Amino acid sequence: MPQIAYDKIGKYIVKRIIRSTGSSDLYECFDPDLQTRVAVKVFDVKKRLLKKLPYSIASWHRRFLREARVLAQIDHPHVIAVRDLSYVGDKPFYVMPYIATNLLYEMGRDGPAQGYAPEIQDAPEARMLDILRACDILFQVGSALSAFHGRGLVHRDIKPANVLLTQLNVGLVKLCDTGMVKFPDSEESQAGYWIGTEDFIAPEQKRDSKSVDTRADIFALGVLGYRMLTGELPRGAFDTPKEMRTDVPEDLSQLVMRALSPKLERRPANALAFLQEVAPIRANIRMKGTKIG
Repeated sequence: MPQIAYDKIGKYIVKRIIRSTGSSDLYECFDPDLQTRVAVKVFDVKKRLLKKLPYSIASWHRRFLREARVLAQIDHPHVIAVRDLSYVGDKPFYVMPYIATNLLYEMGRDGPAQGYAPEIQDAPEARMLDILRACDILFQVGSALSAFHGRGLVHRDIKPANVLLTQLNVGLVKLCDTGMVKFPDSEESQAGYWIGTEDFIAPEQKRDSKSVDTRADIFALGVLGYRMLTGELPRGAFDTPKEMRTDVPEDLSQLVMRALSPKLERRPANALAFLQEVAPIRANIRMKGTKIG
């Protein structure tokens, strides 16, 4: 794990570092006033990121501030909240509720542990989820995305580790990590580069992250749905969820497959359109009490 750079970040007492990325470090801290744990994200651009992507430190700095402010403006039950924005030295940081786990610990990791960041190497091996649970998570992530899409934003990094859960197996979704969000007409989006997590990004995002629209997030939702329902990633030539698992409802299987289509016009246009389809499917599954056989 990376070294802890601070004893305190503002008033927040540092307990441990949770994650270190190319542009920031995330700490578990203690708020002495509210007497509660919080997550504090500190801006810290690494050399490896500057070598990988053609953005200046000033550009990453602007993006970090905009990320915090956008999250603070989105008052949504399935989007992580921002409680504070300040500076430690010359580095901005923002404060969120501390949420202990994420979807990776329900659906498991794909591949060997050493391929994952240190903080999630102890996740279990790949597994299928209960169909109702998978559908609930799809609905909640879709609902969170609708708050972004309604503001003209594309998340661009939907993956299990960014789907926080208030409790394993029954907890609510809190979508996080908006560091890769595409803002309308932003100079931080440049043509010719892709960003995101490879197994979960749309074909067009791999070609050029600047040109993507809301349907790139829908593709990622499709990957998430397929992976939760089947226990496998949709790589190469793959069967439908219904073919992989007979208790998957046909309409849910078809929705996931359309979300995964390489043809943009076949996917639901945005998160709201996805929600309009998945909501009645979810209600029907709940009524029937469908579970793994």
